[in-house]
Amino acid sequence: MLFRKIFNHFSLIKFSIRTFSHTSRLYTKEFIDRHIQSLINDNEFASMSSALLHIRSAGHRVYIIQPSMKFKARGRQSTTAQLQLSESIALIETLNKWRVVGHGIYTLKTSGSQRYLYGKGNVEKITNEVHECQATAVFVSIDRLSLIQIDGLSEKFRVPVYDRYSIVLQIFKNHAQSGAAKLQVALAEIPLLRYRKNDSELFKDREQNLRAEVAKLEQHRKLLKKRRLSIDIPTVAVVGYTNAGKTSLIKALTKDASLQPKNQLFATLDVTTYAGVLPNALNVLYVDTVGFIADIPTTLIEAFRATLNDAIDAHLIIHVCDISHPDYVVQYKTVIQTLRELDIPSSKLESIITVFNKYDLLNQQTSDEQDNNEDEEEEKIFSQKSIPDINIKNNNRLYISCKTNQGLNQLTDILQKKLMIASDRITCVYRILQGGQYYQVLVNDDICTIENMIVDEHDPQFIHLKCLFSKTAYAKFQAHYSGASKYQISNDS
Repeated sequence: MLFRKIFNHFSLIKFSIRTFSHTSRLYTKEFIDRHIQSLINDNEFASMSSALLHIRSAGHRVYIIQPSMKFKARGRQSTTAQLQLSESIALIETLNKWRVVGHGIYTLKTSGSQRYLYGKGNVEKITNEVHECQATAVFVSIDRLSLIQIDGLSEKFRVPVYDRYSIVLQIFKNHAQSGAAKLQVALAEIPLLRYRKNDSELFKDREQNLRAEVAKLEQHRKLLKKRRLSIDIPTVAVVGYTNAGKTSLIKALTKDASLQPKNQLFATLDVTTYAGVLPNALNVLYVDTVGFIADIPTTLIEAFRATLNDAIDAHLIIHVCDISHPDYVVQYKTVIQTLRELDIPSSKLESIITVFNKYDLLNQQTSDEQDNNEDEEEEKIFSQKSIPDINIKNNNRLYISCKTNQGLNQLTDILQKKLMIASDRITCVYRILQGGQYYQVLVNDDICTIENMIVDEHDPQFIHLKCLFSKTAYAKFQAHYSGASKYQISNDS
Protein backbone atom coordinates (compact mmCIF):
# COMPACT_ATOMS: atom_id res chain seq x y z
CA MET A 1 0.00 0.00 0.00
CA LEU A 2 1.23 3.52 -0.76
CA PHE A 3 -0.03 4.98 2.48
CA ARG A 4 -0.48 3.71 5.98
CA LYS A 5 -3.76 2.81 7.64
CA ILE A 6 -5.26 5.83 9.26
CA PHE A 7 -6.78 4.58 12.47
CA ASN A 8 -3.57 4.11 14.52
CA HIS A 9 -3.82 7.43 16.34
CA PHE A 10 -6.67 9.85 16.83
CA SER A 11 -6.43 13.44 17.95
CA LEU A 12 -8.68 16.44 18.17
CA ILE A 13 -9.46 19.17 15.72
CA LYS A 14 -11.68 22.14 16.26
CA PHE A 15 -13.71 23.87 13.65
CA SER A 16 -15.81 26.96 13.97
CA ILE A 17 -19.56 26.86 14.21
CA ARG A 18 -21.33 30.19 14.16
CA THR A 19 -24.15 30.58 16.68
CA PHE A 20 -26.73 33.31 17.02
CA SER A 21 -26.06 36.40 19.05
CA HIS A 22 -28.40 39.33 19.62
CA THR A 23 -25.76 41.67 18.21
CA SER A 24 -25.42 42.43 14.50
CA ARG A 25 -22.90 39.63 14.00
CA LEU A 26 -22.30 36.08 15.17
CA TYR A 27 -19.67 34.88 17.53
CA THR A 28 -17.69 31.66 17.20
CA LYS A 29 -18.10 28.55 19.31
CA GLU A 30 -15.85 25.55 19.08
CA PHE A 31 -17.12 22.14 18.13
CA ILE A 32 -14.79 19.24 18.91
CA ASP A 33 -14.61 16.28 16.55
CA ARG A 34 -12.44 13.34 17.53
CA HIS A 35 -11.71 11.73 14.17
CA ILE A 36 -10.77 14.39 11.65
CA GLN A 37 -7.22 15.55 12.32
CA SER A 38 -5.50 12.24 11.59
CA LEU A 39 -7.40 12.01 8.30
CA ILE A 40 -6.53 15.51 7.17
CA ASN A 41 -2.99 15.72 8.56
CA ASP A 42 -1.73 12.41 7.17
CA ASN A 43 1.77 13.46 6.06
CA GLU A 44 2.41 10.28 4.12
CA PHE A 45 -0.79 10.68 2.13
CA ALA A 46 -0.14 14.41 1.61
CA SER A 47 3.30 13.64 0.18
CA MET A 48 1.85 11.06 -2.16
CA SER A 49 -0.88 13.49 -3.27
CA SER A 50 1.67 16.23 -3.99
CA ALA A 51 3.80 13.78 -5.97
CA LEU A 52 0.85 12.55 -8.04
CA LEU A 53 -0.32 16.09 -8.80
CA HIS A 54 3.22 17.52 -9.14
CA ILE A 55 2.60 20.22 -6.53
CA ARG A 56 5.76 22.16 -5.67
CA SER A 57 6.38 24.50 -2.73
CA ALA A 58 7.97 26.90 -5.22
CA GLY A 59 4.80 27.03 -7.31
CA HIS A 60 4.71 26.76 -11.11
CA ARG A 61 5.36 28.86 -14.20
CA VAL A 62 2.20 28.04 -16.15
CA TYR A 63 1.36 28.05 -19.84
CA ILE A 64 -2.42 28.13 -20.40
CA ILE A 65 -4.12 26.34 -23.27
CA GLN A 66 -7.57 27.84 -23.69
CA PRO A 67 -9.73 25.64 -25.93
CA SER A 68 -12.15 27.46 -28.19
CA MET A 69 -15.05 25.22 -29.13
CA LYS A 70 -16.11 25.26 -32.76
CA PHE A 71 -19.64 24.39 -31.68
CA LYS A 72 -20.48 25.93 -28.32
CA ALA A 73 -22.46 23.97 -25.78
CA ARG A 74 -25.94 25.12 -24.87
CA GLY A 75 -25.77 27.98 -22.39
CA ARG A 76 -22.28 29.02 -23.51
CA GLN A 77 -23.22 30.89 -26.68
CA SER A 78 -22.83 34.31 -25.08
CA THR A 79 -19.23 33.80 -23.98
CA THR A 80 -15.99 34.09 -25.92
CA ALA A 81 -12.68 32.25 -25.73
CA GLN A 82 -11.01 35.48 -24.59
CA LEU A 83 -13.40 35.80 -21.63
CA GLN A 84 -12.78 32.17 -20.74
CA LEU A 85 -9.04 32.77 -20.94
CA SER A 86 -9.33 35.71 -18.53
CA GLU A 87 -11.00 33.43 -15.98
CA SER A 88 -8.35 30.76 -16.55
CA ILE A 89 -5.61 33.31 -15.84
CA ALA A 90 -7.43 34.41 -12.67
CA LEU A 91 -7.61 30.79 -11.49
CA ILE A 92 -3.85 30.31 -11.81
CA GLU A 93 -3.08 33.66 -10.19
CA THR A 94 -5.23 32.69 -7.21
CA LEU A 95 -2.68 30.01 -6.34
CA ASN A 96 0.21 31.23 -4.20
CA LYS A 97 3.54 31.35 -6.10
CA TRP A 98 1.92 30.18 -9.36
CA ARG A 99 2.10 32.60 -12.26
CA VAL A 100 1.11 32.67 -15.91
CA VAL A 101 4.07 32.95 -18.29
CA GLY A 102 2.25 32.29 -21.55
CA HIS A 103 -1.10 31.40 -23.05
CA GLY A 104 -2.84 30.63 -26.30
CA ILE A 105 -6.35 30.08 -27.64
CA TYR A 106 -6.69 26.99 -29.82
CA THR A 107 -9.87 25.87 -31.57
CA LEU A 108 -11.14 22.36 -30.91
CA LYS A 109 -12.76 21.06 -34.09
CA THR A 110 -13.81 17.77 -32.49
CA SER A 111 -15.14 16.82 -29.07
CA GLY A 112 -11.56 16.86 -27.79
CA SER A 113 -11.44 13.12 -27.24
CA GLN A 114 -8.21 12.40 -29.12
CA ARG A 115 -4.99 11.53 -27.29
CA TYR A 116 -3.25 14.88 -27.73
CA LEU A 117 -6.47 16.93 -27.79
CA TYR A 118 -5.25 18.73 -30.93
CA GLY A 119 -3.71 17.79 -34.23
CA LYS A 120 0.03 17.47 -34.86
CA GLY A 121 0.51 21.07 -36.03
CA ASN A 122 -1.08 22.68 -32.97
CA VAL A 123 0.66 20.31 -30.58
CA GLU A 124 4.06 21.22 -32.05
CA LYS A 125 3.24 24.93 -31.88
CA ILE A 126 2.15 24.66 -28.24
CA THR A 127 5.23 22.59 -27.37
CA ASN A 128 7.51 25.28 -28.79
CA GLU A 129 5.72 28.03 -26.86
CA VAL A 130 5.83 26.03 -23.61
CA HIS A 131 9.58 25.65 -23.96
CA GLU A 132 10.18 29.24 -25.08
CA CYS A 133 8.48 30.70 -21.98
CA GLN A 134 10.20 28.13 -19.77
CA ALA A 135 6.93 26.91 -18.34
CA THR A 136 7.07 24.27 -15.61
CA ALA A 137 3.41 23.27 -16.05
CA VAL A 138 0.57 23.46 -18.58
CA PHE A 139 -3.05 24.22 -17.69
CA VAL A 140 -5.62 22.97 -20.22
CA SER A 141 -8.73 24.90 -19.25
CA ILE A 142 -11.41 22.26 -19.69
CA ASP A 143 -13.30 20.51 -16.93
CA ARG A 144 -11.46 17.20 -17.07
CA LEU A 145 -8.81 15.62 -19.27
CA SER A 146 -8.77 11.89 -19.83
CA LEU A 147 -5.93 9.88 -18.32
CA ILE A 148 -4.67 9.14 -21.85
CA GLN A 149 -4.63 12.87 -22.63
CA ILE A 150 -2.78 13.73 -19.41
CA ASP A 151 -0.13 11.12 -20.14
CA GLY A 152 0.10 12.04 -23.83
CA LEU A 153 0.35 15.81 -23.32
CA SER A 154 2.77 15.47 -20.39
CA GLU A 155 4.98 13.32 -22.62
CA LYS A 156 4.87 15.90 -25.43
CA PHE A 157 5.40 19.01 -23.27
CA ARG A 158 7.69 17.29 -20.73
CA VAL A 159 5.97 19.17 -17.87
CA PRO A 160 2.95 18.35 -15.64
CA VAL A 161 -0.47 18.96 -17.20
CA TYR A 162 -3.51 20.19 -15.25
CA ASP A 163 -7.22 20.53 -16.01
CA ARG A 164 -9.81 22.73 -14.24
CA TYR A 165 -10.70 20.02 -11.74
CA SER A 166 -7.12 19.76 -10.48
CA ILE A 167 -6.56 23.53 -10.41
CA VAL A 168 -9.81 24.38 -8.60
CA LEU A 169 -9.20 21.56 -6.14
CA GLN A 170 -5.74 22.98 -5.39
CA ILE A 171 -7.30 26.41 -4.75
CA PHE A 172 -9.80 24.75 -2.41
CA LYS A 173 -6.96 23.04 -0.53
CA ASN A 174 -5.13 26.35 -0.12
CA HIS A 175 -8.20 28.27 1.06
CA ALA A 176 -9.77 25.70 3.39
CA GLN A 177 -9.48 26.95 6.96
CA SER A 178 -11.83 24.96 9.19
CA GLY A 179 -11.78 21.24 9.83
CA ALA A 180 -15.12 20.96 8.03
CA ALA A 181 -13.82 22.60 4.85
CA LYS A 182 -10.59 20.61 4.89
CA LEU A 183 -12.55 17.39 5.37
CA GLN A 184 -14.73 18.05 2.35
CA VAL A 185 -11.78 19.08 0.19
CA ALA A 186 -10.02 15.85 1.16
CA LEU A 187 -13.08 13.91 0.03
CA ALA A 188 -13.22 15.83 -3.27
CA GLU A 189 -9.57 14.96 -3.87
CA ILE A 190 -10.11 11.18 -3.80
CA PRO A 191 -11.78 10.83 -7.24
CA LEU A 192 -9.00 12.90 -8.83
CA LEU A 193 -6.19 10.86 -7.27
CA ARG A 194 -7.91 7.59 -8.06
CA TYR A 195 -8.37 8.78 -11.63
CA ARG A 196 -4.70 9.78 -11.94
CA LYS A 197 -3.55 6.37 -10.63
CA ASN A 198 -6.18 4.46 -12.58
CA ASP A 199 -6.81 2.30 -9.50
CA SER A 200 -10.37 2.03 -8.19
CA GLU A 201 -9.37 0.30 -4.93
CA LEU A 202 -6.29 2.26 -3.90
CA PHE A 203 -8.05 4.94 -1.86
CA LYS A 204 -11.07 2.90 -0.77
CA ASP A 205 -10.31 2.91 2.97
CA ARG A 206 -9.54 6.63 3.07
CA GLU A 207 -12.69 7.49 1.14
CA GLN A 208 -14.86 5.39 3.46
CA ASN A 209 -13.39 7.08 6.53
CA LEU A 210 -13.80 10.54 5.02
CA ARG A 211 -17.40 9.84 4.07
CA ALA A 212 -18.08 8.63 7.61
CA GLU A 213 -16.77 11.93 8.99
CA VAL A 214 -18.74 13.95 6.44
CA ALA A 215 -21.85 12.05 7.58
CA LYS A 216 -21.09 13.14 11.15
CA LEU A 217 -20.68 16.70 9.90
CA GLU A 218 -24.09 16.44 8.28
CA GLN A 219 -25.61 15.21 11.55
CA HIS A 220 -24.05 18.13 13.39
CA ARG A 221 -25.39 20.48 10.75
CA LYS A 222 -28.85 19.06 11.38
CA LEU A 223 -28.46 19.72 15.10
CA LEU A 224 -27.55 23.32 14.33
CA LYS A 225 -30.56 23.56 12.05
CA LYS A 226 -32.76 22.18 14.83
CA ARG A 227 -31.37 24.83 17.17
CA ARG A 228 -32.05 27.58 14.64
CA LEU A 229 -35.60 26.32 14.32
CA SER A 230 -36.01 26.30 18.10
CA ILE A 231 -35.01 29.96 18.36
CA ASP A 232 -37.19 30.59 15.32
CA ILE A 233 -34.94 32.86 13.25
CA PRO A 234 -35.55 33.09 9.48
CA THR A 235 -32.54 32.26 7.28
CA VAL A 236 -31.41 33.66 3.93
CA ALA A 237 -28.78 31.83 1.87
CA VAL A 238 -26.56 34.04 -0.28
CA VAL A 239 -25.28 32.18 -3.34
CA GLY A 240 -23.48 33.16 -6.52
CA TYR A 241 -20.57 32.72 -8.87
CA THR A 242 -17.19 32.98 -7.23
CA ASN A 243 -16.14 36.58 -6.54
CA ALA A 244 -19.57 37.99 -7.40
CA GLY A 245 -19.77 39.85 -4.08
CA LYS A 246 -21.66 37.52 -1.71
CA THR A 247 -19.65 38.44 1.38
CA SER A 248 -19.79 42.14 0.43
CA LEU A 249 -23.58 41.95 0.28
CA ILE A 250 -23.80 40.28 3.69
CA LYS A 251 -21.51 42.96 5.13
CA ALA A 252 -23.74 45.68 3.64
CA LEU A 253 -26.91 44.06 5.00
CA THR A 254 -25.59 43.31 8.49
CA LYS A 255 -23.35 46.40 8.89
CA ASP A 256 -20.72 44.03 10.23
CA ALA A 257 -17.48 46.00 10.03
CA SER A 258 -15.39 42.94 10.89
CA LEU A 259 -16.25 41.24 7.60
CA GLN A 260 -13.42 41.71 5.12
CA PRO A 261 -14.46 40.61 1.60
CA LYS A 262 -11.56 39.59 -0.64
CA ASN A 263 -11.24 40.25 -4.36
CA GLN A 264 -10.28 36.63 -4.89
CA LEU A 265 -11.73 33.49 -6.42
CA PHE A 266 -13.13 31.06 -3.83
CA ALA A 267 -12.30 33.32 -0.89
CA THR A 268 -15.13 31.66 1.06
CA LEU A 269 -15.15 27.88 1.45
CA ASP A 270 -16.71 27.56 4.89
CA VAL A 271 -20.44 28.13 5.08
CA THR A 272 -20.67 30.83 7.75
CA THR A 273 -23.73 32.49 9.21
CA TYR A 274 -24.17 36.13 10.22
CA ALA A 275 -27.02 37.83 12.05
CA GLY A 276 -28.81 40.90 10.82
CA VAL A 277 -31.92 42.87 11.69
CA LEU A 278 -34.54 43.96 9.15
CA PRO A 279 -36.29 47.37 9.34
CA ASN A 280 -39.31 45.72 11.01
CA ALA A 281 -36.94 44.52 13.81
CA LEU A 282 -37.08 40.90 12.65
CA ASN A 283 -33.83 39.03 13.29
CA VAL A 284 -32.47 37.17 10.27
CA LEU A 285 -29.51 34.87 9.61
CA TYR A 286 -27.53 35.33 6.40
CA VAL A 287 -25.68 32.21 5.23
CA ASP A 288 -22.52 32.81 3.18
CA THR A 289 -21.78 29.89 0.84
CA VAL A 290 -18.98 28.57 -1.35
CA GLY A 291 -18.92 30.18 -4.79
CA PHE A 292 -19.71 28.28 -7.98
CA ILE A 293 -17.72 28.20 -11.21
CA ALA A 294 -18.27 26.89 -14.73
CA ASP A 295 -16.75 23.75 -16.21
CA ILE A 296 -15.79 21.68 -13.20
CA PRO A 297 -16.99 18.12 -12.55
CA THR A 298 -20.04 17.83 -10.34
CA THR A 299 -18.07 15.56 -7.98
CA LEU A 300 -16.18 18.62 -6.76
CA ILE A 301 -19.34 20.47 -5.77
CA GLU A 302 -20.94 17.23 -4.56
CA ALA A 303 -18.28 16.93 -1.86
CA PHE A 304 -19.61 20.19 -0.38
CA ARG A 305 -23.23 19.03 -0.29
CA ALA A 306 -23.18 18.78 3.52
CA THR A 307 -22.60 22.52 3.80
CA LEU A 308 -24.50 23.57 0.67
CA ASN A 309 -27.59 21.97 2.20
CA ASP A 310 -27.80 25.17 4.25
CA ALA A 311 -28.81 26.87 1.01
CA ILE A 312 -31.47 24.24 0.40
CA ASP A 313 -32.86 24.63 3.92
CA ALA A 314 -32.94 28.44 3.98
CA HIS A 315 -36.27 30.24 3.86
CA LEU A 316 -35.07 32.38 0.95
CA ILE A 317 -32.14 32.46 -1.47
CA ILE A 318 -30.43 35.61 -2.74
CA HIS A 319 -28.45 35.04 -5.95
CA VAL A 320 -25.66 37.60 -6.34
CA CYS A 321 -24.56 38.15 -9.94
CA ASP A 322 -21.75 40.51 -10.98
CA ILE A 323 -23.39 42.58 -13.72
CA SER A 324 -20.12 44.37 -14.46
CA HIS A 325 -18.50 41.11 -15.55
CA PRO A 326 -18.55 40.68 -19.35
CA ASP A 327 -19.37 36.98 -18.99
CA TYR A 328 -22.08 37.39 -16.35
CA VAL A 329 -24.75 35.62 -18.42
CA VAL A 330 -22.80 32.36 -18.32
CA GLN A 331 -22.06 32.94 -14.63
CA TYR A 332 -25.75 33.39 -13.92
CA LYS A 333 -26.68 30.21 -15.76
CA THR A 334 -23.89 28.24 -14.06
CA VAL A 335 -25.26 29.09 -10.62
CA ILE A 336 -28.85 28.24 -11.53
CA GLN A 337 -27.80 24.94 -13.10
CA THR A 338 -25.73 24.05 -10.04
CA LEU A 339 -28.66 24.80 -7.74
CA ARG A 340 -30.84 22.52 -9.84
CA GLU A 341 -28.24 19.76 -9.54
CA LEU A 342 -28.45 20.19 -5.76
CA ASP A 343 -32.14 19.25 -6.02
CA ILE A 344 -33.42 22.53 -4.62
CA PRO A 345 -37.24 22.54 -4.99
CA SER A 346 -38.55 24.41 -8.00
CA SER A 347 -40.77 26.58 -5.78
CA LYS A 348 -37.68 27.84 -3.95
CA LEU A 349 -35.84 28.41 -7.23
CA GLU A 350 -38.75 30.48 -8.50
CA SER A 351 -38.68 32.65 -5.36
CA ILE A 352 -34.95 33.44 -5.63
CA ILE A 353 -34.16 37.14 -5.35
CA THR A 354 -31.58 37.95 -8.02
CA VAL A 355 -29.37 40.95 -7.34
CA PHE A 356 -27.11 42.27 -10.07
CA ASN A 357 -24.21 43.60 -8.04
CA LYS A 358 -21.41 46.08 -8.91
CA TYR A 359 -23.85 48.27 -10.81
CA ASP A 360 -21.55 51.22 -10.04
CA LEU A 361 -18.85 49.71 -12.27
CA LEU A 362 -20.98 49.91 -15.40
CA ASN A 363 -20.03 52.74 -17.70
CA GLN A 364 -23.37 54.53 -17.49
CA GLN A 365 -24.09 58.22 -17.84
CA THR A 366 -25.97 59.54 -14.83
CA SER A 367 -28.31 62.49 -14.69
CA ASP A 368 -31.27 63.65 -12.64
CA GLU A 369 -33.55 62.47 -15.43
CA GLN A 370 -32.04 58.98 -15.34
CA ASP A 371 -32.37 58.88 -11.55
CA ASN A 372 -36.07 59.64 -11.89
CA ASN A 373 -36.52 56.86 -14.43
CA GLU A 374 -34.55 54.10 -12.74
CA ASP A 375 -36.84 51.26 -13.83
CA GLU A 376 -36.69 52.38 -17.45
CA GLU A 377 -32.89 52.66 -17.30
CA GLU A 378 -32.57 49.18 -15.77
CA GLU A 379 -34.71 47.67 -18.53
CA LYS A 380 -32.46 49.37 -21.09
CA ILE A 381 -29.31 47.88 -19.52
CA PHE A 382 -30.92 44.49 -19.15
CA SER A 383 -31.80 44.55 -22.85
CA GLN A 384 -28.39 45.86 -23.94
CA LYS A 385 -26.59 43.07 -22.15
CA SER A 386 -28.82 40.60 -24.01
CA ILE A 387 -30.07 37.88 -21.71
CA PRO A 388 -33.29 36.95 -23.52
CA ASP A 389 -33.49 33.46 -22.04
CA ILE A 390 -33.18 34.51 -18.39
CA ASN A 391 -36.72 34.75 -17.11
CA ILE A 392 -36.64 36.75 -13.90
CA LYS A 393 -39.72 38.51 -12.62
CA ASN A 394 -39.16 42.23 -12.14
CA ASN A 395 -39.92 42.06 -8.42
CA ASN A 396 -37.22 39.39 -8.05
CA ARG A 397 -34.57 41.34 -9.98
CA LEU A 398 -32.62 44.23 -8.53
CA TYR A 399 -29.61 46.31 -9.55
CA ILE A 400 -27.42 47.06 -6.55
CA SER A 401 -23.99 48.25 -5.49
CA CYS A 402 -22.54 47.08 -2.21
CA LYS A 403 -19.96 49.84 -2.58
CA THR A 404 -22.37 52.77 -2.97
CA ASN A 405 -25.39 51.10 -1.26
CA GLN A 406 -27.51 51.70 -4.36
CA GLY A 407 -30.59 49.47 -4.35
CA LEU A 408 -29.99 48.05 -0.86
CA ASN A 409 -33.05 49.74 0.65
CA GLN A 410 -35.20 48.28 -2.10
CA LEU A 411 -33.61 44.87 -1.57
CA THR A 412 -34.24 45.03 2.17
CA ASP A 413 -37.87 45.95 1.57
CA ILE A 414 -38.43 43.02 -0.83
CA LEU A 415 -36.49 40.67 1.43
CA GLN A 416 -38.59 41.66 4.43
CA LYS A 417 -41.89 41.10 2.62
CA LYS A 418 -40.85 37.75 1.17
CA LEU A 419 -39.32 36.53 4.43
CA MET A 420 -42.50 37.29 6.36
CA ILE A 421 -44.34 34.96 3.97
CA ALA A 422 -41.64 32.30 3.65
CA SER A 423 -41.19 32.03 7.44
CA ASP A 424 -44.95 32.05 8.16
CA ARG A 425 -44.92 35.29 10.15
CA ILE A 426 -48.10 36.90 11.43
CA THR A 427 -48.45 40.63 12.16
CA CYS A 428 -50.74 41.56 15.05
CA VAL A 429 -51.45 44.90 16.72
CA TYR A 430 -52.54 44.98 20.37
CA ARG A 431 -53.89 47.90 22.40
CA ILE A 432 -52.75 47.11 25.92
CA LEU A 433 -52.08 48.80 29.22
CA GLN A 434 -48.50 50.01 29.57
CA GLY A 435 -46.65 47.88 32.12
CA GLY A 436 -49.55 45.45 32.39
CA GLN A 437 -49.46 41.63 32.16
CA TYR A 438 -49.72 41.41 28.37
CA TYR A 439 -47.23 44.21 27.94
CA GLN A 440 -44.70 42.33 30.08
CA VAL A 441 -45.24 39.06 28.20
CA LEU A 442 -45.06 40.54 24.71
CA VAL A 443 -42.15 42.91 25.33
CA ASN A 444 -39.98 40.92 27.71
CA ASP A 445 -40.55 37.21 26.99
CA ASP A 446 -39.14 37.02 23.43
CA ILE A 447 -42.36 35.41 22.26
CA CYS A 448 -42.53 37.80 19.31
CA THR A 449 -40.69 40.63 17.60
CA ILE A 450 -41.90 44.13 18.43
CA GLU A 451 -41.86 46.14 15.21
CA ASN A 452 -43.01 49.34 16.89
CA MET A 453 -44.96 50.73 19.82
CA ILE A 454 -47.09 53.85 19.72
CA VAL A 455 -48.81 55.57 22.63
CA ASP A 456 -52.60 55.62 22.25
CA GLU A 457 -53.66 59.12 21.21
CA HIS A 458 -56.86 58.94 23.28
CA ASP A 459 -55.48 57.42 26.47
CA PRO A 460 -51.72 57.57 27.18
CA GLN A 461 -52.01 54.72 29.67
CA PHE A 462 -52.44 52.40 26.71
CA ILE A 463 -49.95 51.55 24.00
CA HIS A 464 -50.28 50.02 20.54
CA LEU A 465 -47.82 47.16 20.04
CA LYS A 466 -47.18 45.90 16.52
CA CYS A 467 -45.98 42.32 16.99
CA LEU A 468 -44.48 39.82 14.56
CA PHE A 469 -45.22 36.20 15.50
CA SER A 470 -44.29 32.92 13.94
CA LYS A 471 -47.44 30.84 13.56
CA THR A 472 -46.16 28.43 16.20
CA ALA A 473 -45.41 31.20 18.70
CA TYR A 474 -48.76 32.85 18.01
CA ALA A 475 -50.60 29.59 18.67
CA LYS A 476 -48.75 29.14 21.98
CA PHE A 477 -49.47 32.72 23.00
CA GLN A 478 -53.17 32.33 22.21
CA ALA A 479 -53.31 29.05 24.16
CA HIS A 480 -51.65 30.51 27.27
CA TYR A 481 -53.27 33.95 27.14
CA SER A 482 -56.69 33.49 25.58
CA GLY A 483 -57.85 36.75 27.12
CA ALA A 484 -55.41 38.70 24.97
CA SER A 485 -57.71 38.36 21.95
CA LYS A 486 -59.98 41.15 23.16
CA TYR A 487 -57.01 43.54 23.06
CA GLN A 488 -56.08 42.63 19.52
CA ILE A 489 -57.11 45.35 17.09
CA SER A 490 -55.66 43.88 13.88
CA ASN A 491 -54.32 40.59 12.55
CA ASP A 492 -52.52 40.32 9.22
CA SER A 493 -52.05 36.58 8.69
